[in-house]
Amino acid sequence: MDQLLAALEREAVAEVEEKLERAKAEAAELLTDCQAELAQRLDDQLRDRERELSVQIALEVARAQRAGRSEVLLARDGLLSRVREAVVGRLADLAQDSGYRARLPEDLREAVSFLAEGPAEVVCSFQLATPLAAALDALGREDLTLREDPGLEPGFVVRARDGHAEVDARLATRLERMWPELSLAVLASMEERGWWVRAELDGDGPGGGGSGGAASGNEGAGGADGRLE
Repeated sequence: MDQLLAALEREAVAEVEEKLERAKAEAAELLTDCQAELAQRLDDQLRDRERELSVQIALEVARAQRAGRSEVLLARDGLLSRVREAVVGRLADLAQDSGYRARLPEDLREAVSFLAEGPAEVVCSFQLATPLAAALDALGREDLTLREDPGLEPGFVVRARDGHAEVDARLATRLERMWPELSLAVLASMEERGWWVRAELDGDGPGGGGSGGAASGNEGAGGADGRLE
């Protein structure tokens, strides 16, 4: 009987130990699985965070680049505005320029050519009445008359008497038409002279910008490019 009890006790102990070992193994396997899953989740979270940071960095860089380009464009536009203002301020002086006045007969002939045959009136600013009168005499057109308008900007306008068309050859109008081309020349000149770099650094325009722009305007104003309206 004692031997039977001892045997049963040993079997019970062995069974308990076996179950305990199985439980330990299952617990270890479960722990390993949990650790692997946790590590995978952490890895996924890290990758997601890295992607988010990469996107944020890219957006910040793009915003900085756009801001930089905007500042450059604003600085460029500011410089061009100051140059244009300087040119406009010198249009009255340009009307007295000997080179411009020497071209008036050719400019008038070209402007008149844009109109159909028939009576027309040449309206001019007060500075140009005398040279334009001489230019009209040289044309020999009896159907053309000259009228001085003190309120007209420097230059002249040729209007058909019947009102069907006019050619605006005022210097301000020419500058308006030619400004896209002139602005490129101004920017190229400023960049060549190093003014553009200094302007970006100190936010100021070139000291000689008005003079340079006026010179370009002088060259452009030399040729008439009348336009029917």
